[in-house]
Amino acid sequence: MDAAPRLLAVDGGQSAIRIKHSVGVGAVVPGVSWSGPETLPATAASIVEAWRAAGAPLVDTAVLGLTTVPSEGADCARLAGLVGDAIGAERVVVCDDGITAHAGALGGGSGIVLSVGTGVACAVRGPEDAEIRLLGGHGYILGDEGGAFWLGRAGLSAALRAADGRGQATTLVGAAESRFGAVPRIPIRLHSSRRAVDEIAHFAPDVLAAADAGDRVAAGIVDDGIDELALLLRTARGSAEADAPTPLVILGRLGAELAPRIVDRLSAEPGAFQPREPLGDALDGAFLLARDAAETHLPVWTRG
Repeated sequence: MDAAPRLLAVDGGQSAIRIKHSVGVGAVVPGVSWSGPETLPATAASIVEAWRAAGAPLVDTAVLGLTTVPSEGADCARLAGLVGDAIGAERVVVCDDGITAHAGALGGGSGIVLSVGTGVACAVRGPEDAEIRLLGGHGYILGDEGGAFWLGRAGLSAALRAADGRGQATTLVGAAESRFGAVPRIPIRLHSSRRAVDEIAHFAPDVLAAADAGDRVAAGIVDDGIDELALLLRTARGSAEADAPTPLVILGRLGAELAPRIVDRLSAEPGAFQPREPLGDALDGAFLLARDAAETHLPVWTRG
């Protein structure tokens, strides 16, 4: 009898990179944000660091679901090669973390999966679709509307404007001081930080707390974020050309907090969406893709 394949699942975000091996061991290391040409080697190094922290288990196939997935096929192959050579894997699949999240949450079935963390990923597969497609997101510079960085940045901007006297008074000024120190120093601190995206994203819970406490500025920011996420979901459903209620799973730490508000915003279209709990997470999805990579329509790097 053939031995069971030794699989490594990777869920790589901007705040954290998680790995899990099919024998059960795993590890978590700090995530990687976009940083130009350094993003690819930094991502590979962090994945290898996590693999070593898990005990450097033997790997036949690895699936890397990443926020920082390269846009060019040659760069994906280079990343796969760096990781594959370092961990001794024979096959490596590189894809967007929205694809692994969709596969895990819906068990390979159809529907929409919205992941809301530091950034935003929306993945959809229609009833007749062979492939999982991605909408929205686009990273912290160009998009990720409604994500933690987007909310945190908007909240900090509002706090700075209020402190200058250019914007409405808001309790976000005090929240920003509590988290980052004296307001005049906040821009210098964050612009010089190597993990500015992650630090700004960590201000999102303060924005939500201020909104819940009745701060009108914070409430407006959160409301705009919910509008953006609801628009993304409506667009995703339209692209799937579904007639029946579309299964919808909302993932991510921030996603879990925002889910009731998002579902309430979608209630104006009764029967369009069918909210449900996830069957698994992005690591489970990576394992699914690892076992059946040929049917995922994803490129597979092989040693040789």
